[in-house]
Amino acid sequence: MARRFDVVIVGGGISGLVAARTAVQLGKSVCLIEASDRFGGAIQGLELGGVTVDVGAEAFAIARPETLDLIQELGLGERVTAPRRSDSRLVVPQGTFPMPHALLGIPTNPLADDIVAIIGQEAAQQAAELDAQPVPTSWDPELTLGALVRSRLGDDITDFITTPVVGGVHALHPDLAEAEALMPGITTATQKHGGLAKAAAAIRAASGVPGAAVNGLLGGMSQLIDALVTDLQNNYVELILNTPVSDVRHSGATWTITTNEESFDTDHVVVALAAHAAAPVLTSIPEIHEPLSRISVGDVVVFAAVISTPLLDDDPLGSGALIAPSTPKLQAKAITHASAKWEWIRQAYGDGRHVVRLSYGRDGVINEMFEDLPQIAHADLELLLGASLPAFESSHAARWTGSLVHPRVGHRAKVAALKAAQAQTPGLSLAIAGLAGNGLAGTISQARAAINEVRN
Repeated sequence: MARRFDVVIVGGGISGLVAARTAVQLGKSVCLIEASDRFGGAIQGLELGGVTVDVGAEAFAIARPETLDLIQELGLGERVTAPRRSDSRLVVPQGTFPMPHALLGIPTNPLADDIVAIIGQEAAQQAAELDAQPVPTSWDPELTLGALVRSRLGDDITDFITTPVVGGVHALHPDLAEAEALMPGITTATQKHGGLAKAAAAIRAASGVPGAAVNGLLGGMSQLIDALVTDLQNNYVELILNTPVSDVRHSGATWTITTNEESFDTDHVVVALAAHAAAPVLTSIPEIHEPLSRISVGDVVVFAAVISTPLLDDDPLGSGALIAPSTPKLQAKAITHASAKWEWIRQAYGDGRHVVRLSYGRDGVINEMFEDLPQIAHADLELLLGASLPAFESSHAARWTGSLVHPRVGHRAKVAALKAAQAQTPGLSLAIAGLAGNGLAGTISQARAAINEVRN
């Protein structure tokens, strides 16, 4: 006989945990079911060389308040820490440069010295002249970000600035990304301000913080997961691990969630999974399953390693670097020098020992063989530093399958169809990873909204 709860949540990542906490606060009985052997999804801490560090998400953006609010609610406010340094680099075929002033790789001034240093005076002047041209009165709704930047600022800025930034952050080439899906309002802002660079400057200024401004937690972001799980346990949430859900369907107002071991009945189910994992459990609802199965997602691998070398003592890469795909021989899309970025990591490992995180995966594909990653990452680091290096002392590769939503052309139409179908399906809420943006703030907001549908 099926057990009954007011709310059943499928998926124990940050979305599912926040949804469960929100439901408990409304006085609901809650069951949360997770397929793997741990909670947290793409937030995970792992012992590496004697210290627990993040091998998934390592920070949260501070432009929106949701993540910091949750951290403070859970009593972790005193552990919030700003980066020791945040002066990242851009690696392109021309060399390694300080990250230019931009909004997701769209320069706020194409004639700025940091832009000219990368693409040259002639290309910068051409970009400025292009962006001074009249702005179209209407845009193709499926215009890609790459096409937008190329039309307003030219190929050099697109290829050597926008592409490595978008690829490093979202693991997607801007020529494949729907502009308004990746950067909502960017075309309207371009029309309003009479140019793309001016639009980028205005949006960045309006946020009140630098575009890449982040904070972290002393001891790593995995503490947020630990605190959420403890909070749910203290509030008698039924937490179930190692239990994949095979089916979610309804009969009248009752929803039944089926696993290999048992089934659960509820009036309200929240599916808090990545799109590729959510679609198979919702096959009984074709109008939900079909658009969900067409959401583009991508895999990434984070390779974290400890190395002792004086070549990193002076932080030659700053806090890290984003790497253009056209850069010869380099395979990583990004690197974080975690010991340079976070003081607590620097102190934990001591002088001369460094933690680096290299990430792999572009446009939804990881071309590197998983077992070869230690050698590939070591070679990439040597190329970035221009010198031979000792072997890694310890390392770990974490593969995040389908962890990033890729807003390719047609993405907004798919999401609109999904939301319209959900609105016609009482008792089902979706907190699909990445549909509210590839960041913690959007994820938290979406999870809370899913539970507020219970109240409404």
